[in-house]
Amino acid sequence: MHKLDDLSYEQIFDYIDEFNYKKNEKMDILRKDAEKNNVPIIKKDVENFLRTFLLITKPKKILEIGCAIGYSSIFMSNTLSNSVKIDTLEISEDMKKLAEENFEKFGINNINIILGNALDTIPTLSDTYDMVFMDAAKGHYEEFYKLMSKNVDKNGIIICDNILFRGHLCKKRLEIPRRLRTIHKRMNMFFDDIKNDDKVSYDLLPLGDGVLIIKKI
Repeated sequence: MHKLDDLSYEQIFDYIDEFNYKKNEKMDILRKDAEKNNVPIIKKDVENFLRTFLLITKPKKILEIGCAIGYSSIFMSNTLSNSVKIDTLEISEDMKKLAEENFEKFGINNINIILGNALDTIPTLSDTYDMVFMDAAKGHYEEFYKLMSKNVDKNGIIICDNILFRGHLCKKRLEIPRRLRTIHKRMNMFFDDIKNDDKVSYDLLPLGDGVLIIKKI
């Protein structure tokens, strides 16, 4: 771990997380439950970034790819004071049920869960969105991106979470376990598509396990 003077970056990031922390007892309980049950949810620094991003951009319609227990969609809805419509895609029926229970606990009725494989459900979407939040199967990001392009408004934003795939994208192909090389290859193809697309601008941010922001222009 690199250091800045006598502090590690981990210490610095912990301080930043603590500084940015906004007390919300119900969300804190939901986060602890997710962590206890090994359900992947957005990292704290990603959550803090998203809060500011949402308050600045104020999207009206959001598409989320990967709902899980509904943590991110609840967070986005709360941040925007329920003034947003969210469609969220989830492949697991068990997760869908848990998410619906959580939406009820939070008194939220502006989130619509669509059950099924996103590769099948995205083509059925008729709405367009000013923001997309992707946090699903990393090996399919390139396919998700191509399928949903027609559903993203001009000047719309696509945010891809955990884009560095536990840091493996920073390594060469032969430096990672063989079982992960197919995903590694697909993710690099996705990166190449973004970098070679003159219809978008993009930035890769050092938040969580990497956050890629893509803006249609």
